Amino acid sequence: MAKQHQELIQFLQKNNFKADCSQCGTPFQLKEAVLFPIDEFTPEVKDKMNEIKEALKERKLTLQQLTAKKKQKIENTTQSVNMGFILERLAPVLEQFRFNKNDCRSLFDPIDYVIFDGLHKNGKVQKIFFIDIKSGAAKLKKNQKAIKTKIEEKKVEFKLY
Repeated sequence: MAKQHQELIQFLQKNNFKADCSQCGTPFQLKEAVLFPIDEFTPEVKDKMNEIKEALKERKLTLQQLTAKKKQKIENTTQSVNMGFILERLAPVLEQFRFNKNDCRSLFDPIDYVIFDGLHKNGKVQKIFFIDIKSGAAKLKKNQKAIKTKIEEKKVEFKLY
């Protein structure tokens, strides 16, 4: 069978046959192409195949490393979010929290607390604070920014029903 392959390749190379490149569609002379039977590669082709295999191994390794980094980043982000979730609930009992825990009313969504400063100690509200607790590089969500803006614009009312 190998002899038949070689004879066919030699025949194609000796004649003026053309083919179109399967990648770009450009025509080329078959006699200028490196032709080989499927099971008998030339040394040049073997070298090229080995080169491509090595490049693919390197790309696979790079992709595995990137995937591992991405998974680690997701895991770290999840842990940070969960820790933030826990800490925002514990905040009123922490020493660093400057408000009296008994003045705090928790909402947690869209903001964490409404604080009636002075209510517990004096029985009189001195000031009302809207508090959202963030950790790390966390930022206000769109709806939280809208709330902040309305408070800053003094568009806050008290209604009695």
